[in-house]
Amino acid sequence: MSTYIQNKLVKGEKLQFFITGASGYIGLAVTEYAIAQGFSVRGLSRSEEGDEKLKSLGATPVRGDLTTHDVLARESAAADAIIHLAWNHDWSADYSKIVDADIAAVNAICAAIKDTGKPLVIASGCAGGQPNADGSETDENAPLRQNFIVAKRLESETNATAKEGIHGIAIRLSPYVYGHGGKGFLLMQIAEAVKLNESLYINDGTYHTSTLHVEDAARLFIAAVLKGKAREAYNGVGQTDVSLKDMAEAIGKVVGVPVRSVTPEEAAQKWSPFLAMFNYLDVRSSNKKAREFLDWKPEGVDYITDIVSGSYAPVAAQLKARK
Repeated sequence: MSTYIQNKLVKGEKLQFFITGASGYIGLAVTEYAIAQGFSVRGLSRSEEGDEKLKSLGATPVRGDLTTHDVLARESAAADAIIHLAWNHDWSADYSKIVDADIAAVNAICAAIKDTGKPLVIASGCAGGQPNADGSETDENAPLRQNFIVAKRLESETNATAKEGIHGIAIRLSPYVYGHGGKGFLLMQIAEAVKLNESLYINDGTYHTSTLHVEDAARLFIAAVLKGKAREAYNGVGQTDVSLKDMAEAIGKVVGVPVRSVTPEEAAQKWSPFLAMFNYLDVRSSNKKAREFLDWKPEGVDYITDIVSGSYAPVAAQLKARK
């Protein structure tokens, strides 16, 4: 825990959070949970629709985006803690430029809170870590995958957590954050199965992926604000035992389409090169550090159940009806 947060809590003062990406999928869950815990939230929003979503939860919307550095600096300076969730998810864009824009935004935040002790918790990803040869779970010290574009996102993480005078903390999210029928790579996969009339997995599908329920993600970000140690990263992971074949079969079941193995080359043609690459990663990242040091544990419904008979069943039905 940062000394700043500790002093605020000892005095019984209400913490005010500034959350970027607050009107997004994970951001709304974090905002809702923070308010339920008695904190106040000012959330970055790019549109009137986002404003209304935040207002409905009891948060105060702040108009801006990753390029409005003056807004980022002002809100960060006024807040007790900052949670940085905003990210450009346009996979057709130049990824290096996406990372550079994020680094510039984080720099603006950091300049406003330097030497204050206010925690800055940044969203990152655990897919960039090299898997262990024996298939065991990796920890936060795993070396980076070679020639893996998404690993470049860790430049943004390092930029936030390694700065002098900044209480920076990173939450490395699972490739598949799910729940509430929400957005993300799972929804993309379901949509692809509806479009193609089949659910695909690559080769034998034995690679595993890491998953995290969005409500567990929300609790983890708040735990990191309250208990996270500066310059540390924590894997945000609920399950590591889901194989890519398991996922394809669950999607096939909920969509009602056959399931088929394809080569990486056919996957790139059927999906896209990026999606094929993403769905051929072995990601088994341990949550041990977050459980032990942040007093957190995942509690959400398991991944396969949520796909087959949980929040994604009505989503799949809606997608099929629109086809």
